[in-house]
Amino acid sequence: MRVLSFLLFILLPSLLCSQTLVQTIYGTVIDRDSRTPLAGASISVVELSRPINAVSDSLGKFEIQNVPVGRIKLITSYVGYLNYTTDYILLNTAKELQLSIEMEENKNSQENVTVHAVRNPKLPVNRYSLAGARSFTAEETQRYAASANDPGRMAMAFPGVQATRDTRSDIIIRGNNPVNMQWRLEGVDIVNPNHFARKGSTGGGITILSLAMLDNSDFLTGAMPAEYGDVISGVFDMHLRKGNNLNRENTFKAGMIGIDYATEGPIKKGQSSYLANYRYSTLGLLELIGFNLVSERESNTFQDLSFNLAFNNKTNRSQWNVWGMGGISKETYAAVENVNEWKQYDDYAIYDFRTKMGAIGVGNILKINEKSFMRSSLVYLNQRLTFVDDTLNAQLHPSTVNDERYTNSRLSFATSYNYKFGASANFKAGTYITDMMYDFRSDKLNFNTHQIETITDGQGNTWLFQPYVQASIKPGTNWVINPGIHIMHLALNNKTTLDPRLSIQFRFNNKQNITAAYGLYSKVLPLGSYFYKQGSNYPNKDLDMMRSHHYVLAYDHLLGNSWRLHSEIYYQQLFQVPVVNDVNRTYWMLNELDGYADEALISKGKGINKGIDVSVEKFFSKGFFMITSFSVFNSTFQPLNGKNYDTRFNASTAGSWTGAKEINLKNNKVLQLGWKTIYNGGFRLTPLQAGASYTTREPVLDENKPFSEKISPYFRTDGRISLRKDKTKNAWQLALDIQNVFGIKNTDGLARRYDPSVNQWVYEKQSGLVPLLSYQIDF
Repeated sequence: MRVLSFLLFILLPSLLCSQTLVQTIYGTVIDRDSRTPLAGASISVVELSRPINAVSDSLGKFEIQNVPVGRIKLITSYVGYLNYTTDYILLNTAKELQLSIEMEENKNSQENVTVHAVRNPKLPVNRYSLAGARSFTAEETQRYAASANDPGRMAMAFPGVQATRDTRSDIIIRGNNPVNMQWRLEGVDIVNPNHFARKGSTGGGITILSLAMLDNSDFLTGAMPAEYGDVISGVFDMHLRKGNNLNRENTFKAGMIGIDYATEGPIKKGQSSYLANYRYSTLGLLELIGFNLVSERESNTFQDLSFNLAFNNKTNRSQWNVWGMGGISKETYAAVENVNEWKQYDDYAIYDFRTKMGAIGVGNILKINEKSFMRSSLVYLNQRLTFVDDTLNAQLHPSTVNDERYTNSRLSFATSYNYKFGASANFKAGTYITDMMYDFRSDKLNFNTHQIETITDGQGNTWLFQPYVQASIKPGTNWVINPGIHIMHLALNNKTTLDPRLSIQFRFNNKQNITAAYGLYSKVLPLGSYFYKQGSNYPNKDLDMMRSHHYVLAYDHLLGNSWRLHSEIYYQQLFQVPVVNDVNRTYWMLNELDGYADEALISKGKGINKGIDVSVEKFFSKGFFMITSFSVFNSTFQPLNGKNYDTRFNASTAGSWTGAKEINLKNNKVLQLGWKTIYNGGFRLTPLQAGASYTTREPVLDENKPFSEKISPYFRTDGRISLRKDKTKNAWQLALDIQNVFGIKNTDGLARRYDPSVNQWVYEKQSGLVPLLSYQIDF
């Protein structure tokens, strides 16, 4: 309450007349499909007392000076092209706004006619995505209450995504295991880019890449175009923004969970730029004042550094960038401090969990002629995870019961050729070539023999090849047809898949459309699962890739200029999922939240995800935005016995309601009030087998009743209040994000620990109310 009172004290005196502060907007206007500069395009800042206009030059460049700061909206028009309308963008006094405007040619336009149409500002960056995709911006992510500037946490508010836990960002899409989604950066698939990344998973604590580095990016939840491979559920397709190539700018942020510093500016003015960001975070300050975001016995820290260097030639025909990112994180779990209070196994169990991840890449966009261009990237990535479980004796001497060390490295090359036949057709062909290097080792104590046994053991490298072809065809005014095909070949066991894709959209008018999409998708298993060791053999090395048929029917309707209704019905049929070769067993690999296989499996499991997602969204306008979504679905699996069971992730229902309101105060101040409510019907668990004889410290599950128990629903409401102030040479923001406003401590069923001393699961409650105060200054 003291923090809230302090903020209100600052807000109330805002009675003085505001001073008109201005900023500069600059950028380029290009053809979306050929990347040809559009000379003579008209760019207008609208909804001002007097619109401000500019015209692009022969290179497509433009500059608009003396634009009043605050929320601004731009409309770009060009003869023969559909109008391009931005969302309401935040412009402040400390940062110039750089835009890359990509316009779509109108197939049926007449010469010297400008086409006016209502545009959905959340259309995906990837032009081949017709269903199950939307774009997002860094500034938009900041508006989501308690998102911690993390795209993964922001995605919890999107249709079809299920919230899991307060402290993890696992992306569970339409009942799918989070391992089925893919992270992509600068056009290349990357290993799990999260701090505290879990083995064999795509989730963790928070993304390593700071929000300050991101340009407009896409989030896809199904019906992915042909260029996306090694994925079953969805994609986070992220792009790095370029630094300001005219002036130096800085941002410093300090808060209750750490510090964040970003800097950008020109290397050679007007042609090249740098952008860099550093973060350090710890929960120590929160714990000192009595708030625990994690368990009282758990502590963690992380830090990361990322950069992007951009180089253009004078004509922008060739564009290069060199980028990198790296992060380290550490999490420890301590025993109960007083030895005399030890009563059960969990009291004296400890662990040490550390992750390191780094990547460096070089990218190039080469304009070949007026109709075609090539895009290429070369990236090296390395990730190392270590996890050690110990138990303490009364003298506090540790004994190791589990020791896991995984190193995953990749050298990836991606290239694509893009050709525009005209306004009615585009073509893209490309390939990904990845050298996958690995060093996996997992040792575990056998409590019966008291000997350490090796569970996972693999060192070496293998190759993954992924050529693809896709096209976009507009046979008439109302139709768009996007066919494609993706091929995958894994050299490790010589497995090859061929995946056709097709999406068809009919546009009733410029506000309504319906889309039908089909795709076959393949996914390589978490690499360590191929190296389960049984004696001297590796029984899983010949497992097939997991595969899935996707069917999607989507309807989209723009209501007026700022509202959107969107719904998608989907049916997903999974097959070749690893299961145990025993009709009496119900193990199905995709029920595991993370980890690698620790027994012999065969690729004969099946599964079905089906449901409907409905969302209503108000785009940011008149100081207000909102998105509400609700999903009803059913997620089942089938092991060898042919029976259908609920999957771990079959919560049946999920929903969210997110929004924010901005109030313009005097003296160039803006008050923002935001909220986010997320709901999940509750994940499922397999009960312990009743009356079993426990001769080991491992739980014996009742596989006749897989995932028949359901934990209580997950419900959380977050809040945000912030004050933003523009001054002549800097801008600052004071914000209070409150995670779990109502203090509801949800059951953390996914992090349960088995306690052999009492033959029970140990469940923990997740965090209650947690305030996160932060101050940011741009200068």
